[in-house]
Amino acid sequence: MTSSVQATGKPAARRGPVRPTALAARVAEAAIWLFALLVVALFRIIDSTINLHIVGYEHVSAIVRSGRPVLVVVWHGRGLLPIFFFQGLPLLVYSSHPRDGSFRGISRPVRRLTLAALQHLGYRVFDASTYPSEPRGVIRFLQLLEHGRGGVIAADGPSGPMFRAKPGAVFMAKKTGVDLLPVGAAIRDAIAMDSWDRFEIPRPFTRAALIIGEPIDVPPDLDDAGLERLSGRLETLMNDLTTRAEREALGLKVAQAPEHAHS
Repeated sequence: MTSSVQATGKPAARRGPVRPTALAARVAEAAIWLFALLVVALFRIIDSTINLHIVGYEHVSAIVRSGRPVLVVVWHGRGLLPIFFFQGLPLLVYSSHPRDGSFRGISRPVRRLTLAALQHLGYRVFDASTYPSEPRGVIRFLQLLEHGRGGVIAADGPSGPMFRAKPGAVFMAKKTGVDLLPVGAAIRDAIAMDSWDRFEIPRPFTRAALIIGEPIDVPPDLDDAGLERLSGRLETLMNDLTTRAEREALGLKVAQAPEHAHS
C-alpha cells in the first residue's frame, strides 16, 4: 500500500480540484452554442405549427413606421412567444441573474443556453451580470437605449415574484425617453417548467395568443412616487393583457380590436 506520508514525516499535501483549462472552457461554450442551435431549430418547427392569434398588431406597425425605439415588456415565464414574434426587429434583450447566491447549480448552464438561443434568433443580448454591480449594468443598458436601440425586458425578472412588476422598466423608459410596449401572452397547451416563473413551452399544434397593448409614454420628470404608481399601473395592465390572452388562447371572446392571425 502506498504511504501518504512523505520522507519528511509530514502528510502529503492534497491537491485541490483541478480547474478546467481554457481549452475545456472553449469546448464547453461551443457545445452550448451548438445545442442552443438545435433547440432553436426545434422551437422553430413547433412555432410553425402554432395557431397564433395577435390582437393589437397595429401598435407594432406604427412603431416600425415611426422608427422610434421601444422597450417591449413581457412576463418572464411568458416570454417565449413574444421573443419569436419580435425577432427581426433591432431589439436588445436585457438579461441578468440574482446576485444573492441563489443562482447556482443547473441555473448557470441553462441561462447560458438561453442567451445563446436568443443570439441564434438574431437578438443582441445585454448581460448585466457581467458588470461588477447591477446599477452599472443598467447604466450601460440605458446608454444603448439612448442611442436608438430598442429593448426587451421581463417586468418580473430576474427572480420574481411572478407577475409582479419591478420598477426597472418604468425607470429605464423615464431615463431614455423610449416608450414601453406591454405584451400579454398565453398558450392553451404548454409545458410549464419547474421554476419560479413556471416558464411555458408550447406543445405542437396548440393555440396561442399575444395581446399587444398601446405604447406607454413615461414622463422624464417623474418623481419616485410617480414611478411607483406607474409601475403599479404597468403591473395591472400586464396582468389584464395576460388574462385577455388566456381567454383568446382558449377560444373565448375578447374585447374587439384589430387582429391578425397566422398558423
